[in-house]
Amino acid sequence: MARPSAPRAAAACLALLAACGPGDRTAADLPADLPLLTLGEPYLEIGAVDGPEEYVLAAVESVVRLGDGSIGVSDAGSTRIVVYDESGAFVRGWGQQGEGPTEFRSLARLYPFGTDSLLAAERYGGRVAVFDLEGGLGRWVDAVDISGDTTFVLDSWLHGRFWIDGALPADARASTRATLERLPPPRLAPGYRRIRIDREGGPWVQEPSQDGASRDAWTRLDASGTPVAVVEMPSRFRPTSISGDDLLGVWTGESDVQFVRAYRLRATDESRPVPGWLRGDESAVTSEAAPDEAELTSLMISAIKVMAMAQEMHYSRNLSYTPSIAALDEFEEPEGVEIDFVAANTRGWAAVFTHPAIDRLCGLAYGFDIPPGWTPGKVVCGPVTGPSPAAATSAEDGSSR
Repeated sequence: MARPSAPRAAAACLALLAACGPGDRTAADLPADLPLLTLGEPYLEIGAVDGPEEYVLAAVESVVRLGDGSIGVSDAGSTRIVVYDESGAFVRGWGQQGEGPTEFRSLARLYPFGTDSLLAAERYGGRVAVFDLEGGLGRWVDAVDISGDTTFVLDSWLHGRFWIDGALPADARASTRATLERLPPPRLAPGYRRIRIDREGGPWVQEPSQDGASRDAWTRLDASGTPVAVVEMPSRFRPTSISGDDLLGVWTGESDVQFVRAYRLRATDESRPVPGWLRGDESAVTSEAAPDEAELTSLMISAIKVMAMAQEMHYSRNLSYTPSIAALDEFEEPEGVEIDFVAANTRGWAAVFTHPAIDRLCGLAYGFDIPPGWTPGKVVCGPVTGPSPAAATSAEDGSSR
């Protein structure tokens, strides 16, 4: 059930650093340290291990604040949209799996749409439904008409060495790409960073977890790309919507039971160093000859295809995909290519490939546990540079099951 709200933490006071123009910022322009923020205790929690079905969440894809202040949840496990009021009390729910006008083949994410509507996207195929907040269907639209991107039709997309979640509309994507191109590309393991875009257009960069760390560190940047704080988030919490100092997301408890949680940022007296990659400390691999981007991209794509076949052979023996390269007897990691598994289980797998000599990230998702909007079994690569989505490349994977 909904838990009563705890006293609200004091709003964090973030003194934004002076922004530099594109191409003007250097390591000398950055401070040595950033203020540390935490989330404290959640002021709202929605969910139940056992109880009324409207509070039992199966596989939450997204949690968003809607125009009237209510909270919208897309539950891919039950293929339902559920709306709760600001106190966490159930208001209404609708949707089921199917082909009908208000049914979904596979429900993915929700997006606020104005003050009185929401968008609900299917995971595959690029269809997006427009609903009012009462659950009334307005129309279905093509996600490409919103995002302007035929390779990454929803808001999980690649650009350079970044994996972005957020910024669905084409104009928001253009602004996000411009911000990311002001940043040094991360090169040390993992050779890319995952980013959540907040409602104000600022990137939140998830930094690699340190061994034994119980909390996840994120670097908060403003819309110009200037780092403003390091935020420590509770372990097992995945933010899906950030607006100002208010965060909504999914917390996974014991036995993988999911809960919707809401937090507010809380200031501390501590600070943390600016991540080295933001200071440009991670230099590219150098050689006498300039790297051949096309050749190295082809190398990554070929390696992904070989891994896809090796994963299928592993599945045939174990009825599950694996996140361990060592467990793939039929796969040999190419020299210089770094591989990071995003997911690998009985439902599917996803992995991303990078090479330190080029600013490009390639990936493949297969099965049912894939990023929203990605085509299963297709190799996708973010553009090296430039704002045009047409610069993204894709190549069909030859495996099928």
